[in-house]
Amino acid sequence: MVVDDDAVLRKLVSDQIARMGFDSTPAASGEEALDALSKSDFDVVLLDIRMPGLSGLDTLREVRKLEDAPEVIMLTADTSLGTGIEAMRLGAYDYLTKPSTLDEIEAVVRKADEKRRLVRQNASLRDAVRQPAEDVAGALVYRSKAMEGLVALAETAARADSTVVITGESGTGKDVLARFLHARSQRAESPMIAVNCAALPETLFESEFFGHERGAFTGATSTKRGLIEAADSSTLFLDEVGEMPAQTQVKLLRFLEEGRFRRVGSTRDREADVRVIAATNRNLAEDVTSGRFRADLFYRLNVISLHVPPLRQRREDIPALSEHFLSLFRERFNRPALDLSTEARQRLGAYDWPGNVRELRNALERAAALASADSDTIEADQLLPSHTPQSAAGNANTSSDSAPVTLEQLERQHILRVLEEQSGNRERAAAVLGISARTLYRKLREYGD
Repeated sequence: MVVDDDAVLRKLVSDQIARMGFDSTPAASGEEALDALSKSDFDVVLLDIRMPGLSGLDTLREVRKLEDAPEVIMLTADTSLGTGIEAMRLGAYDYLTKPSTLDEIEAVVRKADEKRRLVRQNASLRDAVRQPAEDVAGALVYRSKAMEGLVALAETAARADSTVVITGESGTGKDVLARFLHARSQRAESPMIAVNCAALPETLFESEFFGHERGAFTGATSTKRGLIEAADSSTLFLDEVGEMPAQTQVKLLRFLEEGRFRRVGSTRDREADVRVIAATNRNLAEDVTSGRFRADLFYRLNVISLHVPPLRQRREDIPALSEHFLSLFRERFNRPALDLSTEARQRLGAYDWPGNVRELRNALERAAALASADSDTIEADQLLPSHTPQSAAGNANTSSDSAPVTLEQLERQHILRVLEEQSGNRERAAAVLGISARTLYRKLREYGD
């Protein structure tokens, strides 16, 4: 924004700013500038010091009170140092004396814009949801051929910088694979921004993704950057993308195709360089057929598809994962000698794990936390009750003429069992299952419970 009561200078500088590739907005007074800042945000403001009405220094004081204040460059005809020093003391980025050459203006504006980008990048670092060090350290633990092939494919996909859809049942580790993709990508120096689409209320989706301007709606008392802005130059991970409302799907598609978006309440398009990785436990192709998910968004997201197999299909990984998690809990609970009995290991290998890796980890954490102080050995019944559903290989007593249990039935049994253990408390049950309460409610409606 160029703020000056001199219309000729204002037009000249605004035109030069536009030629530099910036969107430029003129303002004839401090009052007009503050009004514009209340409706939109700006990266850099060039502000004349001497203006009728609200002076440049008084305007600067008000600008610096804003939550996401732009960098301010003061323009002054006073060749003495006093005015410029006062402006710097009040928080101006720099000052230029009039008349300044267009080259001088361009050099200072570009430096101020670069500082603004660094400030926003630091804000993104603070906003990012950091994963626990233990999860990052042991991001991918596997021994199976199935996972070996998946990791090799993921290594290649990480360098491609294309959008990726990760599919798989709940608890298989889709988020871990997403972090792996980001860590191996060219964007690894910036933090990955992650959001669980099922955990967001439908009314807040647009504001959370794209941000909003101050006054855009009741309660919007300040300008807010959205997840897309926070992920600029980095990766945005959309977990449970199949839960995204239809209206947000349309706007996400536009962003993926054009790299441009608009905050709620704004008329100004913005740009962001974001790689999107999406994950879902739903069959998006079926959702497209049923009209629940947009076909154009599905094809735009599904450039590269990675499927994480369930734990029961890669049983070779169970011992490695068990040892990895147990080593974490030995340290957490200060039980360095804690170990599994032979029967406990056998039962872990025989169980079908409908909750997958997440259920395995929870079972081991529960057993380690409740382990007796008199013994460092975790027995089988401390991990899994003897009546838990097991695979055909691990359950020799299963009648040969009994009907096979489907995956959907196993999932239903597991969810209802956890709900019963939590005395019907759906919020606690959702936390134990590692899913959102919204997802749990949907599944219970499907079951008719």
